Amino acid sequence: MTINEQTLAELLQLGGQYLLPVAALLRALYAGVRGRLPDGFRQITLAGIFAGIVAAVTGEPINVQAAITAILGNTVFTVGLLAFIIMYLLRMPNRGLVVDGIVGGVIGVIVWLFTVYILGEPWPWWFIPLLIAGGAAGFIALRFALRQIARLMRLATYLIIIGLILVVGAGAFLLLQTVTQTPVG
Repeated sequence: MTINEQTLAELLQLGGQYLLPVAALLRALYAGVRGRLPDGFRQITLAGIFAGIVAAVTGEPINVQAAITAILGNTVFTVGLLAFIIMYLLRMPNRGLVVDGIVGGVIGVIVWLFTVYILGEPWPWWFIPLLIAGGAAGFIALRFALRQIARLMRLATYLIIIGLILVVGAGAFLLLQTVTQTPVG
């Protein structure tokens, strides 16, 4: 059974670059609300490093310089973005849903710019309105979610499980296919 390497790389990135950092964000919010913000920053840092490493897996032959750039760039961006979100939500008093929506929309544009111009992904321009709307809705949802933070921990646990299943499963298939397709000496 052979699965396209690009599909496996995308599943690996879905789990490692999106689901696990979102779970780390929720766990960091929980830690921050409970007065343990350094624990939250540790979780964010680990998720950012993991996201950077997963970003280097593209399903194509390894280019060491591109892999190091992807790891460092994605790690710094992910950690910085998640740290900003935590500090904004926990330390900025609720100024209203409009302000939260604007901040989330600006973050959506920044994500598009980073992904297209720094990571070199070919995202089309029409993703910008989708990311603005998604960022605004996400920030508003996070503000509401702070009221239900204990329930979010269950969601974070599910996201961690799904993310790990995707990462381990796709990584194992990718490794298995690489090993079985490599000619021996």
